[in-house]
Amino acid sequence: MEVLIALGAGCLLIRLGVAFYGIGMIRAKNAAGAVLRTICDLCVAVLAFWLIGAAILTQTHNMYFAFNREMIAFAGGGTAGLFFLTSVVLVGTAIAGGALAERSKFFPLCAASFLLSAIVIPIGANWAWTGWLARRGFVDVGGATWLHLSGAICGLVGAAFVGARSGKYHHDGSASMIPGHNVPLAGFGVLTMLVGWGPYLAGCLVVALDRPVFLGAAATGVILAAAGGGLAAILLGHYRYGKPDVIITLLGLLGAMVAISAGAGHLSAAWCVFVGAVAGLLVPLSAIWIDLFGRVDDPGGVIAVHGIGGIWGTFAAGLLMPGSFAERAHQLGIQILGLVCIGLLALALSLLLFVILRATVRLRAGEADEYDGLDLAEHDIGAYPDFQQTMIKSYHLREA
Repeated sequence: MEVLIALGAGCLLIRLGVAFYGIGMIRAKNAAGAVLRTICDLCVAVLAFWLIGAAILTQTHNMYFAFNREMIAFAGGGTAGLFFLTSVVLVGTAIAGGALAERSKFFPLCAASFLLSAIVIPIGANWAWTGWLARRGFVDVGGATWLHLSGAICGLVGAAFVGARSGKYHHDGSASMIPGHNVPLAGFGVLTMLVGWGPYLAGCLVVALDRPVFLGAAATGVILAAAGGGLAAILLGHYRYGKPDVIITLLGLLGAMVAISAGAGHLSAAWCVFVGAVAGLLVPLSAIWIDLFGRVDDPGGVIAVHGIGGIWGTFAAGLLMPGSFAERAHQLGIQILGLVCIGLLALALSLLLFVILRATVRLRAGEADEYDGLDLAEHDIGAYPDFQQTMIKSYHLREA
């Protein structure tokens, strides 16, 4: 029980790092609101998973809602097992909010947190860990598909519905770079995630798959993949821009950690470095492509990190598994099947959610509110009052 609690704390470290990264990658006028959005996402996700998602994830008979609290005593973990699973789910629910930062309304994002934690992630995890995909041999230890890809798809759909930030794209086809206000904070968030990633994958091996023999290999694989991805991204930045680029490096490091999540503990040390290095190239290049050519505004590049990183990691788990060529080809087919099914599940439910939200509520903040910053517009506060305008919007309203 104590081990599960400690491993769950590693997942919460990742959640903390996600918050640091997301806040650092946006402008100062939205930073305070981003903190509250992180807290709100945590509250909604925890309660939704406790009420609905845990029963779906841990049931073994069908995919109907089963409100049976005894089923939460998962893998002998009892409430400690529930704590760990809840902590894992929290890693994925923050992705969509990062993709919609700086221009979306506050409360509609709560619906995305609910959808991911109550339905999408639990169903995908059940399929991959104990359900029909697992029985066919699908390998996804840490949720490269059901956690990271699902969150990225929800964020992509949301970003498409909400639209880009004002001034991001221009009629001539060009795009403006809107830098975050605190790159050191974003970097600290990435390093915080790295600290928690090993315990997170170790916990997935123990709780869901009951394979403690792979713990050392999984933890070692994380640090090797991260090193490979970080170095590849540094070299990519130097080649493309003539000097190492900080943001590209952070994206490469994050993408490598996501990519190794699928095959953690199953791949050799050399393959872990390879998976991380490829992710360190693919993820930053994909983030640039999504921004410039896909014209999807994603302030932190989280769609590429969790989407492309998750897809590559799931492919790699099939391509690089020990065995003959025929066995690897068969495993790759199973991996593709899992990617398609879980991806379609996340896409269909995310589309349904945002269609309903757009028909019933306003998804995007007003143009004036976006210009002033969501801190003042939605919360009557500034993140850095000594360096920002301190006039509270409600005072203007009273004068009018």
